[in-house]
Amino acid sequence: MRYTFFQPFGFAALLIVLIISGCKSGSDQPAALDKPNVIVIVADDLGWSDLSSYGNSFIETPNLDALASKGVRFTDAYAPASLCSPSRASIVTGLHPVRVNITEHIHGNRPSGPNRKLATPPIDQSLKLEHYTTAEAVKREGYTTAYVGKWHLGGGEFRPVAQGFDHMYAANYHGLPNTFNYPFFNHGMEDIKADSEPGDYLTDKLTDHFIDYIGGVENKFLAYLNFYSPHVPIEGPEDLVEKYVQKAGGVEDGPIPNPHYAAMVEAIDRNVGRLLDSLDSFGLLENTVIIFTSDNGGLSVREVPAFAKHTPPTDNFPLNEGKGYLYEGGIRVPFIMYNETLFRGGDNNKPVSGTDIHNTVLDLLGRKDFTSDGKSILPMIRGEERNKPIFFHVPHYSPQGGHPASAVRKGAYKLIYLYEDDSYQLYNLANDPEEMNDLSIAESEKAEELLNDLQEWKRKLEAKDPSTNPNYIG
Repeated sequence: MRYTFFQPFGFAALLIVLIISGCKSGSDQPAALDKPNVIVIVADDLGWSDLSSYGNSFIETPNLDALASKGVRFTDAYAPASLCSPSRASIVTGLHPVRVNITEHIHGNRPSGPNRKLATPPIDQSLKLEHYTTAEAVKREGYTTAYVGKWHLGGGEFRPVAQGFDHMYAANYHGLPNTFNYPFFNHGMEDIKADSEPGDYLTDKLTDHFIDYIGGVENKFLAYLNFYSPHVPIEGPEDLVEKYVQKAGGVEDGPIPNPHYAAMVEAIDRNVGRLLDSLDSFGLLENTVIIFTSDNGGLSVREVPAFAKHTPPTDNFPLNEGKGYLYEGGIRVPFIMYNETLFRGGDNNKPVSGTDIHNTVLDLLGRKDFTSDGKSILPMIRGEERNKPIFFHVPHYSPQGGHPASAVRKGAYKLIYLYEDDSYQLYNLANDPEEMNDLSIAESEKAEELLNDLQEWKRKLEAKDPSTNPNYIG
């Protein structure tokens, strides 16, 4: 059983509306604020269609919907990768995951087993200190910087405080909690454990601390709030779980989205509402830009046995596949930018990426020392087209079943290259966002163009490809 989205018009009608309204939000933008505060909120494994403002008719997200209606809602936004660590590294540096050599989630380099055709390249197990972060850049402008929540880019000397952040909380090597209920983590994270007690819920505690921190900052700030939710383990707050079980007709497991997952998503929304109210009470809302997104698409398969309960939690409908894949369900994500002075309400269908956040923050501060991998989003809000493709490179097998692949989005077209059989697929996302109709033969010239773009980009960045696995037995 699954819940029908995009009622009453259906997905095709919604797509037409989005295309027509694509530049609604941009032509009459007011002048920029004088160096605003910036808050970047990153959810973990939140799918593109998991918010009601993105068409979900089951999960209720009124606070994020309000941000989307008053700010800018991007319909064609992408995570830098289909897995968390590479996306998070790219978000805080503006560099492509290839440049920081983190092209899959950090879990230790492991050799390919005999059932995998390809041997995948090793990655760095931390974000190296040589990489210049957004926090380091804005500190030169006198900003205070903070990082709260999921880091997953290394512990010890590679924690956020070594990467330009003045303050960190519940941010270490951990990729997920053991439970979303106190004490949250079995090992480490003593800061949040000391600040919590039985009955506390992780998403609430992260927001509590974030609000307390913001309330005490005396100068301009750049602050990241990184939820561990709605990543596994799928555990929502009890009151919201009960709400969605009743909404599902008393069915606890089976519907998609799962009621426990829906509760986790609404818990994020509820805490975003708390943050907005606090910013307003502090007198900070008017001069604060808020960016909300996710590190990859939603989990659409059953998890490993240790975290399989209530999975698969979502399905990214109508998009293809989910987390761990370079199809749209794995990389297209919600992306909202909000400030009532800077942004007028409306949709924007220009392709943007989490890699663009770094350059966008610098642009907000009047800086132009951008990275070459990203692009400031502000001109695209004002109506400019994106003049560069978006590239993806995940030469690894994912726990969700994805195989080594690369991809490029250029205009309306997207090409996916699959390493195991040296094949590729071409889709026109303007009329086929579900990626049902492979055009690689029918539009072979366009496919060849994008394939050449991808290969040239890989050569330029010296991207590491998988190789033949000598231990492969099938």
